[in-house]
Amino acid sequence: MPIATHPELNDAHAALKELSNSFANSRLLPGAAERDRSGEFPDDIYREAAGHGLVGLNIPERFGGGGLGLTESALVLEELARVDGSFALTVGASAGLAAGHILRAGTEEQAARWLPLLTGGELGAWALTEPGSGSDAAALRCRAERKGGSYTLNGSKMFISQGSLFSVMVLIARTGEGRGGISALAVEASDAGRESRPIPGKLGMRSMDTAEVVFEGCEIPAGRLLGGEGEGFSHVVDVLTEGRISVGAIALGLGQGALDAALDHSRSREAFGRSIERFTGIREQLADCAIALAAGRGLVYRAARYADSGKDAGVLAAKAKLFSSEAALRVCDRSIQIHGGYGYIDEYPAHRFWRDARLLTIGEGTSEILRGFISRSEFK
Repeated sequence: MPIATHPELNDAHAALKELSNSFANSRLLPGAAERDRSGEFPDDIYREAAGHGLVGLNIPERFGGGGLGLTESALVLEELARVDGSFALTVGASAGLAAGHILRAGTEEQAARWLPLLTGGELGAWALTEPGSGSDAAALRCRAERKGGSYTLNGSKMFISQGSLFSVMVLIARTGEGRGGISALAVEASDAGRESRPIPGKLGMRSMDTAEVVFEGCEIPAGRLLGGEGEGFSHVVDVLTEGRISVGAIALGLGQGALDAALDHSRSREAFGRSIERFTGIREQLADCAIALAAGRGLVYRAARYADSGKDAGVLAAKAKLFSSEAALRVCDRSIQIHGGYGYIDEYPAHRFWRDARLLTIGEGTSEILRGFISRSEFK
């Protein structure tokens, strides 16, 4: 597959995209459709990606990361998602959300304990959503009660990526009341009192592990607290900002994959004695798709550069995620239309791109929540 152009990229960025593109084509593409059918996550390929330096690019080198930024991470996620959305979202959730929270809130000792695992190919989870709280994150009920030198965890989390395959999980739990009573703690896979229940029957992102995680008297050392008690919500806000940039990049990758598939099909499919690519209506649809993705890239990479400079990228990230996720969904829908009946069957990838992209207008802040956040910020 070709590499989508970014006029503003420097030589190092272009080389990173070339590496990511090559890895995606050679290692992810051959089994992507079968993994979508089986729901099996390619742990071996994930470790290979980590070995190539494609996991945790924005984590410091002393912890096994690339020592780069969100811009470079977004470039890689876009290329991975162009072939396999489940794989890209796993990288984003593990090396982005989980590792990013540990890096932001953890001590040097905590970071040295867990980050090398996540940059080395182990999976991390970030547990915020609950059965009764999603967009209203401050309404979470899972509790962590301090008793001497330990915390006891009780409650449940829902729709947790890597929820049954993680080595370390960042758990957002209640240690007090209100937003100031929310804290983050690290849970390891070996901790007793935790049960993970994989969620079957997902519409898309099928080879990414997703689970409900239930805690019943799970006792962990007090030294697992990430940051101070009550600091969890502020860190969640910062982690979500970075996560929205990553989701925007993944959306662009899915949209580009769908556009590539539509273009290939339009060149090979004939009607009335010529390829359908030559019909004005088809060419206009392809052009609209290319324009939407180019606009999304402008927003995503501007937000990434802003965050990398140390500035508050909250509003920019929300705009980038909102626009890119919705634009990608439109592009994926157009791809199915251009494929005609072939876009509706399992033999062709168009429907898989659409199913994967559908999640991205929900996760990391629904479109409705983001529109409210943006409007409050823009029209004070």
